[in-house]
Amino acid sequence: MFKIWNQLTKPRVTVLVLATVFPGLYLGMSGLPSLTLILITLFGTYLMSSASFILNQYIEWEKDAVMYRTKQRPIPAGIVSPNQALILGIITMGIAFLILFYFVNLLTALCAWSALLLYVFLYTIWLKPRTEQNIVVGGISGCIGPLIGYAAAANALPLPAWILFLIIFLWTPAHFWALAIFLKEDYEFAGIPMMPVVSGVEKTVKQILFYSIAYSSAVIGFYFADDRMGFIYLVTAVILTFLFITFAIKLLKSKEPLLAKRFFFFSILHLFLVSFAIVIDSKL
Repeated sequence: MFKIWNQLTKPRVTVLVLATVFPGLYLGMSGLPSLTLILITLFGTYLMSSASFILNQYIEWEKDAVMYRTKQRPIPAGIVSPNQALILGIITMGIAFLILFYFVNLLTALCAWSALLLYVFLYTIWLKPRTEQNIVVGGISGCIGPLIGYAAAANALPLPAWILFLIIFLWTPAHFWALAIFLKEDYEFAGIPMMPVVSGVEKTVKQILFYSIAYSSAVIGFYFADDRMGFIYLVTAVILTFLFITFAIKLLKSKEPLLAKRFFFFSILHLFLVSFAIVIDSKL
């Protein structure tokens, strides 16, 4: 059962979502957030994120069945029926909302729930099957982690929370389009209009570089947007953004699927390190 749950909920992606909650939690109050607040917020966010992925797989199970990467997921493999997945997703969503509402506050619950609604309805149902720009707009759902953290700590969403939101919004296209290059044939076979399929790899790597520069600018810009950021964050941000843009330029030149896959995983590490630097510098 644990293995099936993991396959339905994409825990590795959820861990990244949870990592983006931390900066908001630590920046949202002058002192340190309590361990209880941290654990409850992370647990509720984990459940809401898990529910969104379950519902995503319920909606896309027929397409998953024809893609090599996804055909062994529980629904297309016949381990879990579509109706069972739908019920599990709705129940998990409800439990997550109640936990965040009762033990944290209503704003936190609404932020987490809005991420699910955007991911399921805006991205999965509407944009993903229709446009190569699906991940740009649909990726908004994955940017709400800092807002959840800020809402939990301060019961408010000040300007720094929205700049953290912007950082992840600009990070998302480069991250997912790199994966789409590596999985181009799978997406093409399933009829999903990801950018490498619709417009080719040449345009995609140019867009990856564009968003890498925009993302890097936002990362450095956060130093000037929040006066709690100091020398540690600035130096870390400059080094990390230099590496990120350099990697994007290499991908632009090579256009190799394996390099795109490495860029995809590096982008995950990059966002982790940026989030970690924000948390550390804000409390030193």
